Amino acid sequence: MLRLPANLTVEHFLARCWQSEPVFMPGAVDKLRPAVTRNELGWLATLDDVESRIIFTERHGERARYRAESGPFAPEYLEALPKRDWTLLVHDVEKHIPAMRQLFSLVPFIPDWRIDDLMISFAAPGGGVGPHRDNYDVFLCQGIGTRVWHVTEDDIPGDADASDDLALIRPFDGDVHEARQGDVLYLPPGVAHWGTARRACLTYSIGMRAPQLSDLTEHLPDEEARNPFYVDPDLQSQEAIPGYIAAAAVERAAGLLGVGPELHSKIALSLGKFVTSTKEWLTPDLPDVAEVEAALASLAAGRKLDVHGMARIAWNDTTGFVNGRARELPDTGQETFREICRSRQLRGPLAGDDEGAAAVAWMIAAGAFEIPGN
Repeated sequence: MLRLPANLTVEHFLARCWQSEPVFMPGAVDKLRPAVTRNELGWLATLDDVESRIIFTERHGERARYRAESGPFAPEYLEALPKRDWTLLVHDVEKHIPAMRQLFSLVPFIPDWRIDDLMISFAAPGGGVGPHRDNYDVFLCQGIGTRVWHVTEDDIPGDADASDDLALIRPFDGDVHEARQGDVLYLPPGVAHWGTARRACLTYSIGMRAPQLSDLTEHLPDEEARNPFYVDPDLQSQEAIPGYIAAAAVERAAGLLGVGPELHSKIALSLGKFVTSTKEWLTPDLPDVAEVEAALASLAAGRKLDVHGMARIAWNDTTGFVNGRARELPDTGQETFREICRSRQLRGPLAGDDEGAAAVAWMIAAGAFEIPGN
């Protein structure tokens, strides 16, 4: 877990800082493990199913403009990049290299269904993406190298002249933090920030998923959300059970939508489906009937199934969710889902009743696991 500043406990961080104020945490991590190299990140950026971008900083005297190019990139193109003033960003790294999910254990006090992805950037000296703000919480963990962050809670106006590709704001001074290896910067939604590499550096960004409440109203009457995004400034650490969508989350969404308890079950269903939905190019291939049977036979023989690197799974008190699909859980299903979400694997042979076995078969068919032999 992150080493919080001396004046902060987890409870104090959630009560005082979460979704409220930025926190710079020097030496929050001894050393980021696992980690990637610049070359490994570059290799990911050459792949068709990996979302990647390069942002170039083009300087004209005191003025800087930012230009974006989208991957995949040819290896020769990456090798020919200049020595400074660019940054390579690769999204969803943990879905392509499942071992990188271990970095999410740095924030065990945040429910894991709230985590969207691990984005890793490599910046040459002078590289950055320009002054901007995001609509989600993020923990920016510094790997090798040095990055200078400017952060402010002031309302900085937009700067349409800074880029044709990016939504940027005007340059500002704000609070300045020099992030070295092991330092972490937490930013709530909407806080303006601006990072520039002083020396070539890698930054690991644990970004949250902030559901738009309009995505939760499929089965609800026409109600205008009081806030466009789901927010949880009253988050409690006890909600952070692996894969678990607590009743408190449903109550928050209902409050933001302005609907009563009679619709909580529909909100819970929509919320679970949404937070486990996958990007089109990051969706596991669904196994056919023979592959489902092979996976079940593997479990029966005492072997294990690993959760697919691209799969998103969650559960609440009545329902299990896999890749945007939902199924009512039998009595034994909650513990099964909890253990799968905790360990990211399922060990055979299966114990329990036929309903529990049927729930596992449904998970396999929904793309939850790597299929033996594939």
